[in-house]
Amino acid sequence: MTTLTPISANLPIVDICPEVEILVCCARTCMDSKNAERLKILLHENIDWEYLIQTANLQGLMPLLYWNLNTTCPEGVPKATLAQLRASFEANAGWSLTLTGELLRLLELFATHEIPAIPFKGAVLAASAYGNLALRQFCDLDILVRQQDVLAAKDLLISQGYRLDDEWGWECNLISQDGRISVDLHQAITPNDFPVSIYFDDLWKGVKSVSLAGINVLSLSPEDLLLILCINIARDSWQDRERLVQICDVAEVIRVYQEMNWEQIIKRASQLNSLRMLFLGLLLAHDLLGANLPEEVLKRVQAEQIVKSLASLVCKWLFCQAENPTRGREKKLFYFQVRERFQDRVPYLAHLVHLLIAPSETDRAFLPLPTSLSFLYYLIRPIRVVIKLMLR
Repeated sequence: MTTLTPISANLPIVDICPEVEILVCCARTCMDSKNAERLKILLHENIDWEYLIQTANLQGLMPLLYWNLNTTCPEGVPKATLAQLRASFEANAGWSLTLTGELLRLLELFATHEIPAIPFKGAVLAASAYGNLALRQFCDLDILVRQQDVLAAKDLLISQGYRLDDEWGWECNLISQDGRISVDLHQAITPNDFPVSIYFDDLWKGVKSVSLAGINVLSLSPEDLLLILCINIARDSWQDRERLVQICDVAEVIRVYQEMNWEQIIKRASQLNSLRMLFLGLLLAHDLLGANLPEEVLKRVQAEQIVKSLASLVCKWLFCQAENPTRGREKKLFYFQVRERFQDRVPYLAHLVHLLIAPSETDRAFLPLPTSLSFLYYLIRPIRVVIKLMLR
């Protein structure tokens, strides 16, 4: 095992393998001399290239892995591996152009039908923060519309050959006729069990124009984008996929938009009771990827002990290779601690209660009941769960 020395002493030293440390070095569009030198040293280790590629794909970092290895030290990579990475990079670039073309077509369609829409993440993030569509791995299209326009937008996509695949209240997923393109149509930024009340009209007031494949499209303001990216990190940190690239997103936005209004960002986060989520994303971007924060902002972030604790937990999930039997309990605790007010924790608590009492197939098999009495399963399930726990 190789030790990754953290940039900040706030996070504990984390023992990680050379393959994961290579990913941390490559999780950026601009490689500085310090990381370049560290990368060259790491490539002298006995690298498990299959594991590195598998992990890079899982973390959404395949394009940046190839870009930085090929730019910094291609001679340190086996030729066959470099060719494999290059082929993946070119395939991703081609697919990104395909998705971008479809996004532009849909945005024009929405505009024609007078449906205000804001694309976010995906292609717009790649163009604005990464400066190159090929450098950010993305697989679907995310479009935010007003709540009152969801049905019209959905019907419009269906008229274009899309079919409704799933709905979760805060967003719905539609698949193109050939099954290749997925569109997530959002009416909210976060799911119902993790609500953050960012309203479309507020976001619309701050939209900026971004060049996407030579065409200007509307995008979130840098301030709103940064806050939403940090909220997404808080929401998804416990998952196995694309956690490191989410932190990279935050670091790249900070790098590109150096004139952001930090006072406005912190005020907005406070109003949304999401200051802890903002600070968590900023701390991870600074400590893991060296994001350059204003001194006053950094002091405020580092003064929050609970944020340091949460960041340490995220790093544990991010770098720990062993099976983690406590992940479920840690996730629940994390979701409670990352919210600042009790009333903001209630929806997640209600979600957990629902999972506890909602009937499952096991409950139905345990005691088959006629349809007319199916409501009794809500009483049977807690009893069955208690008995099961007592037997354990």
